[in-house]
Amino acid sequence: MNYHIMIDDKFIDGFIDDAEKVSSENSNIYFINGNQANSKHIKNPKAKWISFRDDEFISTLKKATKYDKIFVHWYDLKTGLFLLKYLKKEVPLYVYLWGGEFYEDPYLYHMNWIHDEKTLTFVKEHTILPEKYSQRKHFLKRLWFKKTYKLKARKQFKEKIKTIKRINALILPKHYDQELELIKRIYHLENLPYFNYNYDQNVDLAIHYKLEGSKTDKTIIQLGNSATESNNHVDAFDVLNQFKNENIELVLPMSYGNHKYNHFVKQYGTFNFKNKIKFLEDFVPRAQYIQQLMEVDVCVMYHNRQQAFGNCVPLLILGKKLYLKKENPLYSFFKSIGVVVFNANKIKDLDFDSFKKELTPEEKNNNKTILTNLFSEEERLKYLSKILN
Repeated sequence: MNYHIMIDDKFIDGFIDDAEKVSSENSNIYFINGNQANSKHIKNPKAKWISFRDDEFISTLKKATKYDKIFVHWYDLKTGLFLLKYLKKEVPLYVYLWGGEFYEDPYLYHMNWIHDEKTLTFVKEHTILPEKYSQRKHFLKRLWFKKTYKLKARKQFKEKIKTIKRINALILPKHYDQELELIKRIYHLENLPYFNYNYDQNVDLAIHYKLEGSKTDKTIIQLGNSATESNNHVDAFDVLNQFKNENIELVLPMSYGNHKYNHFVKQYGTFNFKNKIKFLEDFVPRAQYIQQLMEVDVCVMYHNRQQAFGNCVPLLILGKKLYLKKENPLYSFFKSIGVVVFNANKIKDLDFDSFKKELTPEEKNNNKTILTNLFSEEERLKYLSKILN
């Protein structure tokens, strides 16, 4: 039996559909950690909603044998410790790589390299210090938290290493070599087996659109993919500020993430770009989101870690110009497979014409061909079948 431990996320319904296409009947059980009444994304009737406190769920894990497989979709510290406690050592444990669960969990340990200067200042003010101690009268408690958070972070990181070492194999996209090496380096691993597979990255929706150039004189610039701090929005604003007097519109997808960070980004962005900035806060179906991406001319992803893969792939298939920071493993990934992307660290040295210059028709078609072949439904299901059966 394949047991999947999952969270309520936009990729899960599609994965369940894929798994059912390639598996024999009733060979997968999909456990969703959460409350169905609060579900935002998962509608599939095969989803079984649970809590880590459920006796039936714990009993199921305890009874798992070496002939079963456990697949985790979002392997955070809480999930890892839970499985260390209840899962026998001989039961195979496979983890689908998302990113945040490896690079922002535990958050206190990773936050210094994940965030750029101004974003990090915000994060420290709202993460290290509990909100109830933010007032001046709690000065001593504020000081105590500042002194002790590093000890807490190191303790959590040591626990995280134990959970990572329990993994039998990672599941990640083909050619993800640099990311695999990064994980091994962060968690002091000599070896980490892996299988190739990736969730539906909207390839089959994007390939049906024509590779058209800009439709207006205005340059539409997408910045980031969510209202999460790892986007480093305000640091990116400082870099893009040199173009604020050009005919541009900044578009920021902000449909999920941190409410306080969202407010912080809005204030900073509106102050700098006035009426040239737009925030997309409503979650929309995939097909509608791809249509929105069609309007983009240039996309800037200012993450230091791998993130927004489901945005980057369709944007490139649609012929858009994509800037990624060189620290982001996705930059090396795309370069290694021959996809044309650009270094976001160099934006500060570009004039506006160079920044917005379109890809050539040959570059657009090349990007589309490579990514379509690599992430099509046919390829996706072929790899998934090998993993599940």
